[in-house]
Amino acid sequence: MFKFRLKSIGMPTGLVLILAWAWMAQGCFQKGPADTVRVGLPDEPRTLNPWLASDVNSRSILRLIYQPLYQRDPETLALVPWLAAQLPVYDAGRRTYTIRLRSARWSDGRPLTAADVAFSGRLIKAFNLPGASHWRCVEHIETPDDHTVVFYLKQPYAAFINRTLQVSILPAHCWQPIADEARKMEKPLAWLLRRENRSPVGSGPFVLKQWHRGAYLYLERNPRFFGSGAIIAGRPLGPHIQGILIKFFGTTDVAMLALRKGTIDVYQQHIQPGYLEMLEQTPHVQVMVSEKSALYYMGFNTRRQPFNDVHLRRAVALLINKDFIVERLLQRQGTQMW
Repeated sequence: MFKFRLKSIGMPTGLVLILAWAWMAQGCFQKGPADTVRVGLPDEPRTLNPWLASDVNSRSILRLIYQPLYQRDPETLALVPWLAAQLPVYDAGRRTYTIRLRSARWSDGRPLTAADVAFSGRLIKAFNLPGASHWRCVEHIETPDDHTVVFYLKQPYAAFINRTLQVSILPAHCWQPIADEARKMEKPLAWLLRRENRSPVGSGPFVLKQWHRGAYLYLERNPRFFGSGAIIAGRPLGPHIQGILIKFFGTTDVAMLALRKGTIDVYQQHIQPGYLEMLEQTPHVQVMVSEKSALYYMGFNTRRQPFNDVHLRRAVALLINKDFIVERLLQRQGTQMW
């Protein structure tokens, strides 16, 4: 497939973190609690149902509540055991992956066990939930003990570690009754996807304390988070704060005003280039830009006409004025990849 790509720096669909160093000009700002970080988001999360969440705001919050077996190191992209205690052990003869779990608890105090991992995988397969394509390779799952999970594969699957094993694990004691109720419905999948997740029980560093629709969402530190005080992949884990107050802004103008006034500490995502110069000239604001924050590309379905014609794809590549996109549309906040 031909792809035209632009690597964007600090553009609307990318990730831009703006940190307001309020302690550098305390007299000018409305101070919040010292142990709470106030984060601004452009939009309210659409849902906290882990199966329905597809927008970046919902997913960023759910990642603080639910945890996967493995994460990727943010710098090296190496596989890091998370809920798992070690890297998976593969038996080529039996086509199995064996995983040992860390000692962890859910936010309600109940232990997180192999049964929860097996339940999560079986639920995805049974309801054909989003991501189910990565579970079709799994023939069945066994749990020899509370801290061991064995995945039996139908055939080798290259994306098993990168995709299948990085799904968030859900508590069986909370979701089993929901799944049982869904099976009674005429459309079980649709019913499950519409299910509101008002009080999520998770294993992450934070728990949902309050969600005032249209205004804010407050996450409180999870005292049972398995990583608190631990060192994983050479990094000491927190959380080192008591809570995160997430405010929703309907317009960028209002959010930028809040940032400059110091009523929020961090603004995440959706910073248009026109605001960058203003923010860079604000003494108490530091603009942090990631060159890996967004990737724009045009892709063709080469199995259909006329996109299966390489000459057409080359013509489109030549016709697109990449310099105009970078200079005028992205206002020099992007880079051509090719």
